[in-house]
Amino acid sequence: MGFEQKTAKKISRREILKYGFNVGFGACLGGTLGLNACGKSSHRPIKNVILIVLDTVRADTLGCYGNKLGITPIIDAVASEGIRFEQAISSSSWTIPALGSILTGTWPTIHGAFHMGNYMSPLRPEIPTAAEVFKENGFQTFGLANCLNASSVVHFHRGFDIFDDRTTMHELSRRADETIDTSLKWIKKHQKKSNFVLIHIFDPHLYYDPLPGYITKFTQGRDKPAPPLTKAQCLAMRTDHGKNPPLKDDVDYIKGLHYGEINFVDTCLARLINELTKLDLYDQTALVITSDHGEEFWDHNKFEHGHTTYDELIRVPLILKLPRTFPVVNKVVKAQVRNIDIMPTLFNLTKIKKPASFTGQSLLPFIMGQNESDLIAFSERLHLGYSEKLCWRTGDYKYILERDPSSKNRFQLYNLRNDLLEQRNIFNIEREITEKLHQDLVKFYSKIISLANTMSKTRVKKLNHRQIEILKSLGYIK
Repeated sequence: MGFEQKTAKKISRREILKYGFNVGFGACLGGTLGLNACGKSSHRPIKNVILIVLDTVRADTLGCYGNKLGITPIIDAVASEGIRFEQAISSSSWTIPALGSILTGTWPTIHGAFHMGNYMSPLRPEIPTAAEVFKENGFQTFGLANCLNASSVVHFHRGFDIFDDRTTMHELSRRADETIDTSLKWIKKHQKKSNFVLIHIFDPHLYYDPLPGYITKFTQGRDKPAPPLTKAQCLAMRTDHGKNPPLKDDVDYIKGLHYGEINFVDTCLARLINELTKLDLYDQTALVITSDHGEEFWDHNKFEHGHTTYDELIRVPLILKLPRTFPVVNKVVKAQVRNIDIMPTLFNLTKIKKPASFTGQSLLPFIMGQNESDLIAFSERLHLGYSEKLCWRTGDYKYILERDPSSKNRFQLYNLRNDLLEQRNIFNIEREITEKLHQDLVKFYSKIISLANTMSKTRVKKLNHRQIEILKSLGYIK
């Protein structure tokens, strides 16, 4: 395919901060936009920024994205008074590369955070994080992370005054109630200051283990096999000796437990909002609710996440609640946006100059009715053990390229306007469109690979025995 991997002069953190990355495609990928291109508004600077990242929540789980089961009434209420982005696309289909992109505003190949077998590669040191930027601009910074893949092991703690993380998974992680309690304790203590708070909530991730009262809420009364439901138990429900998905009733049960976890998270968020309101902080706060990635329940004959770039894994919820006085024109933004655009938007809102390394762009022009154009979304970096798939998503089409030349399904093209579930691969029918998107993808990816080669080599950290066993149980290590 001719991906460029040229050796080039190494670039420094100072150069990255000042000049950023110019990888072509201009505004469509945000690579050359500075703060002045983000539009201006007369609103007062926002005092507090709270970013809530729900682990493993696909967009169509939320009521405000069309789900009719009543799983997320609180989040839906926030969306109704805020701004909802209809087509928000993650840079990857699993946590480390996706959350790394949210925190750095750039693509996984550039920020470097990844997981490789028994090792983890943290963020490149020359890539600044949002917490570092907020801290340099006078904000107090506090972060909570509830799993190994969102922890200080991959250097997501950088820039936080306090980073309270869990470097494990499953039952040793924190549930949403404790996470919100810890967040509120810190917010109350620092309520007179400007704060940036990251709240990562892990509950919806495997194992599916809703609390009593939430187990049968979305399972039509079924409670067997009893939770916690592991990945192995879910896969054991497959039919025809594992060749086909489970029966529909079994898939619905698995999803119902997952929904129970999300419903519990939703009730916990109610307490956060109520307390912020009592403290007279809610209307001074920019509140973002999003997810790092989704979850597949055999939509494409597979389970969990990290293995493909179909929309059940990379289309995520993105909701932004602003003070009531903020001039909002579009409460629902239909144009395609990306998770790399979250931090540039928050910088714009808080009057912070966006470092050039944050290649995403502010979404304020979309909110204020100044822009309705789709932003091209690029997604990459699957779990180790899966063939690498690169995804190029325009507003109308999605092109997926599998880098393994021997793959039987190497080239995929889907028309997102009339095939939302991505069931009909039309690359052989729409050859001209396929060729155009293929060339755009190859050109772009070649450039970021070349750019990554000018940066520091990603360091690796060996995981301990307990961490390795946990990742094996989730299928992250084969």
